[in-house]
Amino acid sequence: IVLTKVEAIRQLMMDNGGAITLRMLYDNIEKYYPEAKRSSEWQAGLRGVLYRDIGKSFKKLDGSVYALKNFNEFAIDHSYENELVAEKEMITKVRTLQNKYRKELLKLLSFCPITGVKDKRLLIASHIKPWCLSTSEEKIDVNNGLILSPVYDKLFDNGLITFTKEKELIVSSSLSKETVKALNIRSGIYERLPVFGREKYLQYHNDNIFIS
Repeated sequence: IVLTKVEAIRQLMMDNGGAITLRMLYDNIEKYYPEAKRSSEWQAGLRGVLYRDIGKSFKKLDGSVYALKNFNEFAIDHSYENELVAEKEMITKVRTLQNKYRKELLKLLSFCPITGVKDKRLLIASHIKPWCLSTSEEKIDVNNGLILSPVYDKLFDNGLITFTKEKELIVSSSLSKETVKALNIRSGIYERLPVFGREKYLQYHNDNIFIS
């Protein structure tokens, strides 16, 4: 059976519980669509398929994460997705947990380790392993979080930078030199990066989210 690109992407999402990152898509698409990488612009082509079918077959969740249209991103634990819980109640619970999570993370990490920004109004509690792909325990684990200023949070969520357990910032080759220069992104070692206890989450980001 020959699948279309949309069907192949849908199958990959089903294999992963309903959601995947762009990195997962790039690394595994040939499993269901063997000719996916024949074009020099194949990555852009896959993103185009996703974008065209948002609202039909797919939806965008967090950063570089996409999911099936019926994926319940508000579920605290996806093993209980079928419980008859009002969506409004779930959203309220999620927001309460996320606000609590941010406060707890700010107690431990009071500034962005890359820029040094300390103003809490400009700091974002960023999950290393995305909320929507995390287990119920991982969602509230402060070791699954970093405090970053907005630009670096955006870059990190979209897999355009990553951090290693050696405290190194690595920049994706998909970013143009002009963009890297304009944003003043500097790869290298950042001694203030809080990696202890976060090693497994950083490895997940390296392997599944970062676009190398």
